[in-house]
Amino acid sequence: MKRAIPIAIALVFLSYKDAKAASTEDFESWGKTYTQRVLPLAELYCFDCHDADTKKGELDLQRFGDLSAVRADPKTWQNVLFQLETGEMQPKDKPQLSAEDRTFLLDWVERYLHAEAGAQAGDPGPVMIRRLSNVEYTYTIHDLTGIDSLAPAREFPVDGAAGEGFTNVGEALTMSPALVGKYLDAAKEVAEHAVLLPEGIEFSRYTSRRDQTNELIARKKKSIIAILMRSRVTICHRISRASNSPIVLENYCPSRSTWRQR
Repeated sequence: MKRAIPIAIALVFLSYKDAKAASTEDFESWGKTYTQRVLPLAELYCFDCHDADTKKGELDLQRFGDLSAVRADPKTWQNVLFQLETGEMQPKDKPQLSAEDRTFLLDWVERYLHAEAGAQAGDPGPVMIRRLSNVEYTYTIHDLTGIDSLAPAREFPVDGAAGEGFTNVGEALTMSPALVGKYLDAAKEVAEHAVLLPEGIEFSRYTSRRDQTNELIARKKKSIIAILMRSRVTICHRISRASNSPIVLENYCPSRSTWRQR
């Protein structure tokens, strides 16, 4: 068993080394294809709108002179793939790719992105420190307090949707000094619903002490009544087992339907 562990580690290392070598060879062929076919198509059909000077839509494709530049920013090529798939590129009033060139370009970009994802597997990149979105924060407060009427984020600025269209992307969920102040105000508002008890903290729908006390008493009454009803039903079951007298059962153990009516 002890000998097997170093052998397993060596096999994993060798397989990783072979995979990395194979990946390097693959990207050499990707680089040749990019230089020979993809870049000329981009120069012919894309650089009029997306060169270093024009940058239509904040997109500069001229900076991708070779595959190393492409690999440094694959996110831009995800956007290129989306624009090609949806027909946004090229505009209708511009020279159009032939069906063959469009198919080739779509296939190349999609397969390159898959290869890049495989090469970067295990490396998630920088992890953003993100806050909760407004919706997540509101639902979290609801879960913690049990009060669905609270709207702590109603004064917060609207969450940005970032480039992906989602409002829970870490890059878009920034925290400004003004927003920190709004979080503090929201926390104070939630704290007004807190009720301090000997056994801990509960939350009330109300903020005045009198209303909170009345609600707490009503809640405790329901809890006590439920406990007493369960206890009496248990006693009735025991009596019914110990006695077959219908008089005893009728006097002390009403039927369940009678309990529901009461």
